[in-house]
Amino acid sequence: MATMEQLTKITDKDDLKDLQKLYLKDWPTNCVGYFWLDNYLRWLHQNPTLKHLNFYTINNDWKSDGLFILVHRYQLFFSNLSKQKPELKVALNLLDWSGGFKVSAIHETHHKIYKELVADLDLQIDREMNTIMYSLTYQEAGNFQINCPEGYYLDKVRLEHADLINDLWSARHPGSLKLIQMLISYNTNVGLYDKESNSLCAWCLRLQSGFLGALEVLETHQRRGLGLVVAAAISKAIAIDLQQDITALVNMNNTAACRVFEKLNFKLQHGEHYHWSMIKPKRGGQISWPNNE
Repeated sequence: MATMEQLTKITDKDDLKDLQKLYLKDWPTNCVGYFWLDNYLRWLHQNPTLKHLNFYTINNDWKSDGLFILVHRYQLFFSNLSKQKPELKVALNLLDWSGGFKVSAIHETHHKIYKELVADLDLQIDREMNTIMYSLTYQEAGNFQINCPEGYYLDKVRLEHADLINDLWSARHPGSLKLIQMLISYNTNVGLYDKESNSLCAWCLRLQSGFLGALEVLETHQRRGLGLVVAAAISKAIAIDLQQDITALVNMNNTAACRVFEKLNFKLQHGEHYHWSMIKPKRGGQISWPNNE
Protein backbone atom coordinates (compact mmCIF):
# COMPACT_ATOMS: atom_id res chain seq x y z
CA MET A 1 0.00 0.00 0.00
CA ALA A 2 1.43 3.39 -0.99
CA THR A 3 2.49 5.74 1.80
CA MET A 4 0.53 8.98 2.00
CA GLU A 5 2.91 11.91 1.65
CA GLN A 6 2.49 14.55 4.34
CA LEU A 7 4.06 17.78 5.50
CA THR A 8 5.63 17.41 8.91
CA LYS A 9 6.99 20.16 11.16
CA ILE A 10 10.60 20.35 12.30
CA THR A 11 10.33 21.74 15.81
CA ASP A 12 13.52 20.62 17.55
CA LYS A 13 16.19 23.32 17.38
CA ASP A 14 18.97 20.73 17.38
CA ASP A 15 17.42 19.14 14.30
CA LEU A 16 17.29 22.56 12.64
CA LYS A 17 20.97 23.11 13.45
CA ASP A 18 21.85 19.71 11.98
CA LEU A 19 19.78 20.54 8.91
CA GLN A 20 21.67 23.80 8.58
CA LYS A 21 25.01 21.95 8.65
CA LEU A 22 23.94 19.94 5.59
CA TYR A 23 23.93 23.19 3.64
CA LEU A 24 27.67 23.71 4.18
CA LYS A 25 28.15 21.13 1.40
CA ASP A 26 29.78 22.52 -1.77
CA TRP A 27 29.98 26.04 -0.34
CA PRO A 28 28.81 28.55 -1.56
CA THR A 29 26.44 26.53 -3.81
CA ASN A 30 23.98 25.95 -0.98
CA CYS A 31 24.67 29.10 1.01
CA VAL A 32 21.14 30.52 0.71
CA GLY A 33 19.52 27.57 2.49
CA TYR A 34 22.22 27.81 5.15
CA PHE A 35 21.60 31.53 5.68
CA TRP A 36 17.80 31.13 5.90
CA LEU A 37 18.16 28.59 8.69
CA ASP A 38 20.92 30.56 10.38
CA ASN A 39 18.85 33.75 10.30
CA TYR A 40 15.75 32.28 11.86
CA LEU A 41 17.67 30.28 14.46
CA ARG A 42 19.28 33.55 15.55
CA TRP A 43 15.86 35.26 15.57
CA LEU A 44 14.46 32.47 17.75
CA HIS A 45 17.41 32.83 20.08
CA GLN A 46 16.69 36.54 20.42
CA ASN A 47 12.92 36.02 20.63
CA PRO A 48 11.86 32.44 21.58
CA THR A 49 8.17 33.39 21.22
CA LEU A 50 8.50 34.52 17.60
CA LYS A 51 5.07 34.04 16.03
CA HIS A 52 3.86 32.59 12.73
CA LEU A 53 7.14 30.74 12.04
CA ASN A 54 7.11 27.11 10.86
CA PHE A 55 9.71 24.75 9.39
CA TYR A 56 8.37 21.85 7.33
CA THR A 57 9.74 18.80 5.59
CA ILE A 58 8.04 15.78 4.03
CA ASN A 59 7.43 12.60 6.03
CA ASN A 60 9.90 13.70 8.74
CA ASP A 61 12.75 13.14 6.26
CA TRP A 62 15.01 16.19 6.11
CA LYS A 63 18.24 14.22 6.45
CA SER A 64 18.38 12.49 3.06
CA ASP A 65 18.20 15.61 0.87
CA GLY A 66 17.99 18.58 3.23
CA LEU A 67 14.44 19.27 2.08
CA PHE A 68 12.75 22.03 4.05
CA ILE A 69 10.06 24.64 3.63
CA LEU A 70 10.17 27.71 5.83
CA VAL A 71 7.03 29.80 6.30
CA HIS A 72 7.19 33.07 8.23
CA ARG A 73 3.80 34.75 8.09
CA TYR A 74 3.25 35.34 4.36
CA GLN A 75 6.89 34.71 3.41
CA LEU A 76 7.91 31.41 1.87
CA PHE A 77 11.39 29.94 1.45
CA PHE A 78 12.16 26.42 0.24
CA SER A 79 15.18 24.33 -0.68
CA ASN A 80 16.67 20.89 -1.07
CA LEU A 81 20.25 19.90 -1.80
CA SER A 82 19.70 17.93 -5.01
CA LYS A 83 17.51 20.75 -6.41
CA GLN A 84 15.87 18.18 -8.67
CA LYS A 85 13.99 15.57 -6.66
CA PRO A 86 10.19 15.44 -7.17
CA GLU A 87 9.63 15.32 -3.39
CA LEU A 88 10.08 19.11 -3.26
CA LYS A 89 7.19 19.70 -5.65
CA VAL A 90 5.07 17.22 -3.69
CA ALA A 91 5.86 19.06 -0.46
CA LEU A 92 5.05 22.47 -1.94
CA ASN A 93 1.80 21.11 -3.31
CA LEU A 94 0.76 20.18 0.25
CA LEU A 95 1.02 23.79 1.44
CA ASP A 96 -2.03 25.98 1.79
CA TRP A 97 -1.56 28.60 -0.94
CA SER A 98 -4.96 30.25 -0.51
CA GLY A 99 -3.65 33.29 1.39
CA GLY A 100 -0.86 34.02 -1.09
CA PHE A 101 2.89 34.15 -0.46
CA LYS A 102 5.93 36.25 -1.09
CA VAL A 103 8.34 33.58 -2.33
CA SER A 104 11.97 34.69 -2.00
CA ALA A 105 15.29 33.61 -3.51
CA ILE A 106 13.97 30.82 -5.73
CA HIS A 107 17.06 29.19 -7.21
CA GLU A 108 17.09 28.88 -11.00
CA THR A 109 16.92 25.08 -10.79
CA HIS A 110 13.92 25.32 -8.43
CA HIS A 111 12.17 27.89 -10.56
CA LYS A 112 10.97 25.32 -13.09
CA ILE A 113 9.37 23.27 -10.29
CA TYR A 114 7.80 26.43 -8.90
CA LYS A 115 6.33 27.53 -12.24
CA GLU A 116 4.90 24.05 -12.82
CA LEU A 117 3.26 24.22 -9.40
CA VAL A 118 1.81 27.67 -10.12
CA ALA A 119 0.23 26.29 -13.30
CA ASP A 120 -1.03 23.09 -11.63
CA LEU A 121 -2.69 24.98 -8.76
CA ASP A 122 -3.94 27.81 -10.98
CA LEU A 123 -2.15 30.40 -8.85
CA GLN A 124 -1.88 34.03 -9.92
CA ILE A 125 1.53 35.73 -9.87
CA ASP A 126 1.32 39.40 -8.92
CA ARG A 127 4.92 40.22 -9.87
CA GLU A 128 8.19 38.40 -10.29
CA MET A 129 11.83 39.40 -10.66
CA ASN A 130 15.04 37.70 -11.79
CA THR A 131 18.32 38.54 -10.05
CA ILE A 132 22.02 37.76 -10.21
CA MET A 133 24.24 36.92 -7.25
CA TYR A 134 27.45 38.52 -6.03
CA SER A 135 29.56 37.16 -3.17
CA LEU A 136 32.59 38.11 -1.10
CA THR A 137 34.42 36.07 1.53
CA TYR A 138 34.23 37.30 5.10
CA GLN A 139 38.03 37.43 5.20
CA GLU A 140 38.06 39.94 2.34
CA ALA A 141 35.21 41.96 3.84
CA GLY A 142 36.91 42.03 7.22
CA ASN A 143 39.89 43.79 5.65
CA PHE A 144 37.86 46.70 4.28
CA GLN A 145 39.05 50.15 5.30
CA ILE A 146 35.94 52.27 5.73
CA ASN A 147 36.43 55.93 4.87
CA CYS A 148 33.35 57.87 5.89
CA PRO A 149 33.03 61.13 3.92
CA GLU A 150 33.35 64.42 5.75
CA GLY A 151 30.08 65.62 7.20
CA TYR A 152 28.66 62.10 7.73
CA TYR A 153 28.89 59.34 10.33
CA LEU A 154 28.03 55.63 10.35
CA ASP A 155 25.74 54.02 12.91
CA LYS A 156 23.05 51.37 13.17
CA VAL A 157 19.71 52.03 11.53
CA ARG A 158 17.08 53.03 14.06
CA LEU A 159 13.50 51.77 14.20
CA GLU A 160 12.22 55.30 13.73
CA HIS A 161 13.51 55.12 10.15
CA ALA A 162 11.52 52.00 9.19
CA ASP A 163 8.81 53.97 7.39
CA LEU A 164 11.35 55.87 5.28
CA ILE A 165 13.19 52.68 4.34
CA ASN A 166 9.98 50.85 3.50
CA ASP A 167 8.67 53.74 1.39
CA LEU A 168 11.79 53.68 -0.82
CA TRP A 169 12.28 49.90 -0.94
CA SER A 170 11.92 48.56 -4.49
CA ALA A 171 10.44 45.32 -3.09
CA ARG A 172 7.86 47.13 -0.95
CA HIS A 173 4.59 45.22 -0.50
CA PRO A 174 1.72 44.90 2.00
CA GLY A 175 3.28 43.82 5.29
CA SER A 176 6.79 44.92 4.35
CA LEU A 177 6.90 47.68 6.98
CA LYS A 178 6.68 45.05 9.71
CA LEU A 179 9.38 43.05 7.94
CA ILE A 180 11.66 46.10 7.74
CA GLN A 181 11.14 46.68 11.47
CA MET A 182 12.17 43.09 12.23
CA LEU A 183 15.23 43.30 9.98
CA ILE A 184 16.30 46.48 11.80
CA SER A 185 15.70 44.90 15.20
CA TYR A 186 17.33 41.51 14.63
CA ASN A 187 19.86 41.72 11.78
CA THR A 188 23.11 43.49 11.05
CA ASN A 189 22.49 46.84 9.37
CA VAL A 190 24.28 50.09 8.63
CA GLY A 191 23.02 53.64 8.29
CA LEU A 192 24.92 56.71 7.17
CA TYR A 193 23.84 59.97 8.83
CA ASP A 194 24.32 63.65 8.17
CA LYS A 195 26.32 65.11 11.10
CA GLU A 196 24.59 68.46 11.09
CA SER A 197 20.98 67.27 11.01
CA ASN A 198 21.43 63.69 12.32
CA SER A 199 19.16 62.60 9.46
CA LEU A 200 19.53 59.22 7.76
CA CYS A 201 20.96 59.62 4.24
CA ALA A 202 21.85 56.08 3.14
CA TRP A 203 21.42 52.55 4.46
CA CYS A 204 21.63 48.83 3.87
CA LEU A 205 19.97 45.91 5.68
CA ARG A 206 20.69 42.20 5.75
CA LEU A 207 17.73 40.10 4.60
CA GLN A 208 16.66 36.75 6.05
CA SER A 209 18.38 34.95 3.16
CA GLY A 210 21.71 36.54 4.10
CA PHE A 211 21.64 38.81 1.08
CA LEU A 212 22.27 42.52 1.40
CA GLY A 213 19.02 44.34 0.75
CA ALA A 214 17.29 47.71 0.69
CA LEU A 215 20.56 49.44 -0.27
CA GLU A 216 19.48 53.02 -0.80
CA VAL A 217 20.84 56.56 -0.93
CA LEU A 218 18.47 59.50 -0.65
CA GLU A 219 18.23 61.40 -3.93
CA THR A 220 19.55 64.57 -2.27
CA HIS A 221 22.77 62.76 -1.29
CA GLN A 222 23.46 60.78 -4.46
CA ARG A 223 26.58 60.96 -6.64
CA ARG A 224 28.87 61.17 -3.61
CA GLY A 225 29.88 57.50 -3.38
CA LEU A 226 27.72 56.93 -0.30
CA GLY A 227 26.29 53.66 -1.60
CA LEU A 228 29.81 52.27 -1.84
CA VAL A 229 30.57 53.35 1.75
CA VAL A 230 27.40 51.79 3.15
CA ALA A 231 27.85 48.51 1.23
CA ALA A 232 31.45 48.23 2.43
CA ALA A 233 30.48 49.08 6.02
CA ILE A 234 27.71 46.47 6.29
CA SER A 235 29.93 43.86 4.63
CA LYS A 236 32.64 44.47 7.22
CA ALA A 237 30.07 44.43 10.04
CA ILE A 238 28.72 41.03 8.93
CA ALA A 239 32.27 39.69 8.65
CA ILE A 240 33.10 40.86 12.18
CA ASP A 241 29.75 40.08 13.84
CA LEU A 242 29.05 36.70 12.24
CA GLN A 243 32.21 35.63 10.38
CA GLN A 244 30.01 34.80 7.41
CA ASP A 245 30.53 35.42 3.71
CA ILE A 246 28.68 38.35 2.20
CA THR A 247 26.13 37.84 -0.58
CA ALA A 248 24.00 40.24 -2.59
CA LEU A 249 21.23 39.77 -5.13
CA VAL A 250 20.93 42.46 -7.77
CA ASN A 251 18.12 42.98 -10.26
CA MET A 252 19.54 42.23 -13.68
CA ASN A 253 18.93 45.76 -14.96
CA ASN A 254 20.35 47.54 -11.89
CA THR A 255 23.72 48.54 -13.34
CA ALA A 256 24.40 51.07 -10.54
CA ALA A 257 24.22 48.36 -7.85
CA CYS A 258 26.36 46.02 -9.99
CA ARG A 259 29.04 48.71 -10.17
CA VAL A 260 29.02 49.14 -6.38
CA PHE A 261 29.65 45.46 -5.72
CA GLU A 262 32.19 45.13 -8.51
CA LYS A 263 34.16 48.09 -7.09
CA LEU A 264 34.26 46.25 -3.76
CA ASN A 265 35.63 43.14 -5.54
CA PHE A 266 32.49 41.05 -5.03
CA LYS A 267 32.54 38.14 -7.46
CA LEU A 268 29.63 37.57 -9.81
CA GLN A 269 28.45 33.98 -9.39
CA HIS A 270 27.93 33.04 -13.03
CA GLY A 271 24.83 30.95 -13.60
CA GLU A 272 23.47 31.67 -10.11
CA HIS A 273 20.09 33.24 -10.78
CA TYR A 274 17.45 33.70 -8.13
CA HIS A 275 13.85 34.79 -8.53
CA TRP A 276 11.39 36.31 -6.11
CA SER A 277 7.70 36.09 -6.75
CA MET A 278 4.41 37.30 -5.27
CA ILE A 279 1.43 34.94 -5.30
CA LYS A 280 -1.98 36.59 -5.01
CA PRO A 281 -4.46 35.29 -2.42
CA LYS A 282 -7.18 33.11 -3.94
CA ARG A 283 -9.85 35.28 -2.31
CA GLY A 284 -8.52 38.34 -4.16
CA GLY A 285 -6.81 41.40 -2.78
CA GLN A 286 -3.21 41.31 -1.57
CA ILE A 287 -1.21 39.35 0.95
CA SER A 288 -1.24 40.79 4.45
CA TRP A 289 0.56 40.51 7.78
CA PRO A 290 -1.41 38.15 10.09
CA ASN A 291 -3.24 40.19 12.74
CA ASN A 292 -0.66 42.95 12.19
CA GLU A 293 1.44 41.31 14.94
